[in-house]
Amino acid sequence: MQIEDFNEIARLTIPDYELRMKAYQLKQLDRQYEIHLQAWATVMAGQTRKGKPIFRTFDKFFDYRKAEEKILGRQKRTSPDKEKLQNWIANFNS
Repeated sequence: MQIEDFNEIARLTIPDYELRMKAYQLKQLDRQYEIHLQAWATVMAGQTRKGKPIFRTFDKFFDYRKAEEKILGRQKRTSPDKEKLQNWIANFNS
């Protein structure tokens, strides 16, 4: 759901923003999955190395769970963007 009202955007809290961003990223992940699945079907239909498929399983070709864990924060990563956003909001509000 897109927000087009600037008043509603102004009332958006950081947790709400983060939740919306996570939902958007998961939606993009599903799109990537579909693209990779189509590519996988194409690969399986014709790509071989010495008569054997290059990727033996779809998970070797595209690790959906690993990408999902990264988005959901279950995989350790740094988030300088979150800190920048919080600093910007603090400066904006003062």
